[in-house]
Amino acid sequence: MNKIAVFANEDSKLCDFFEASRFLLFERTGTGWEKTRDVNFEKIVPSAPALTRKNTEVLLPLIEGCNILAGGTLVGIPFSVFDRARLHIFEIGEINGETFDGIAEDLCNANAAIAAKEAIIRDARPVETSTPGVYFLDLIALQKECPEISSKKAMMDFLKDTPFMELRLVCKHIPPWIENSGAYNVQTLGNEGGAVQALITRRC
Repeated sequence: MNKIAVFANEDSKLCDFFEASRFLLFERTGTGWEKTRDVNFEKIVPSAPALTRKNTEVLLPLIEGCNILAGGTLVGIPFSVFDRARLHIFEIGEINGETFDGIAEDLCNANAAIAAKEAIIRDARPVETSTPGVYFLDLIALQKECPEISSKKAMMDFLKDTPFMELRLVCKHIPPWIENSGAYNVQTLGNEGGAVQALITRRC
């Protein structure tokens, strides 16, 4: 996040991508953002999709290791080329250090959110309470945070591999694959506001 490429017109002013003819390359140093190079290129004229893609791909080496691309409007095939190259793309209104700091901060926050979500998914399983052998899982809260986590992903390995005495579960409904498995006793302790509180134990 220390290098930014800005596409601009021949006067180094912000513009839409199809009006651009140079990259302004910036790097963050101890004192702020400094422009390291101007790299000129031939303006890309929208044409047949294959040719537009090819002409845009030729520009990728000119960015010199920048992982952020900023400028005016960038859409269509050029956007897909830069996006596929795993560049972070921003539409900006000014070329200055404050704008670049804002981009860097946005990316830091996004990366932190992604890392936090990955940790939730990785650790998505019942947790042991203060009573040894008694576990708890709020499946409703978990799926609200990460809708892609199914009840099987959250509990199947736990039920198969963990020697537990009780699993206290909060869910919208008892998962049929648990209730119908024949391997567990399922007791409903309450149902309030659409949240079912259940107690699951192994059958002897």
